[in-house]
Amino acid sequence: MKKLWVSIKSYLTFLRGERNATAILLVILVLAIVVQFLLSSIISSDTIADAKLIERADSFFLTLKYHPPEREIEPVSGIIAELPAPKKRGSFTFDPNTISVDSLVELGLSQKQAEVFVKYRMKGGIFRSPDDLDRIYVLDSSLLLHLKPLVRIVARADSLSSNLKIEEPLRVELNSADTLLLIRLKGIGKTFAKRIANYRTLLGGFYSTAQLMEVYGFTEQMYEQIASSVWVDPSKVRKININLVKFEDLRVHPYVSDYQAKSIIYYRTQRGGIRSLNEILENKLMPKERFEKLEPYLTLE
Repeated sequence: MKKLWVSIKSYLTFLRGERNATAILLVILVLAIVVQFLLSSIISSDTIADAKLIERADSFFLTLKYHPPEREIEPVSGIIAELPAPKKRGSFTFDPNTISVDSLVELGLSQKQAEVFVKYRMKGGIFRSPDDLDRIYVLDSSLLLHLKPLVRIVARADSLSSNLKIEEPLRVELNSADTLLLIRLKGIGKTFAKRIANYRTLLGGFYSTAQLMEVYGFTEQMYEQIASSVWVDPSKVRKININLVKFEDLRVHPYVSDYQAKSIIYYRTQRGGIRSLNEILENKLMPKERFEKLEPYLTLE
């Protein structure tokens, strides 16, 4: 029995070299287990990361699929909105031998086209039929198509038979004429008829036909066209009592400034009244040229 135990003991006893080898082998085995564990963890995490990456990629490519717009896309540029609306053309009958620049503009002509139209007439051009409008080179085919059906030419005196009575030339008294009568004057349209009437009200009436030149936009050429057809009745001029007029009423007259109105009222108050209109000029309450224009409207009574 003793021999058997000795034999077993000798069998189980390791030499120093064997023990070292066994220890090294155990270390290698442990390291192998640890490395295998770490590798399995890394592979597992990479798989999860790859799955998430694939899911995100799928979501991205789904967004790239075509979706029809919910409404029509508006143009980026605002050019269309900025284009001016087509000019509205008037439609009323007219005589090309007498129509004014203003009325031509209302019919759809530009200011320049209307002026060329009237200049042609002033140089002796006469319209005897709608087709004569073709002579106005600035009118395009669209305008001509619009204008020709509206033409109504009044028979001229030189074309009437000798046995017919020739109509008397038009004569207009500027202080009593309404806008309808003013429009009948050559070259005077609705706009200028209103301006003449409004300026007449501000003045208190015209004492000279030359005062038409003071109407806004009125030209010397226009005045020459109608000078022989207009006249004034000075008795219809509204007078201003310089000793009674209030500052507010005096200052609105076209020939009187605010400062001049204050000066006149102050002078009148200090002197107890104005006894002669010349006092205004002598005391330099107004410049001479202004006083001469205003004097026909002034009275002491």
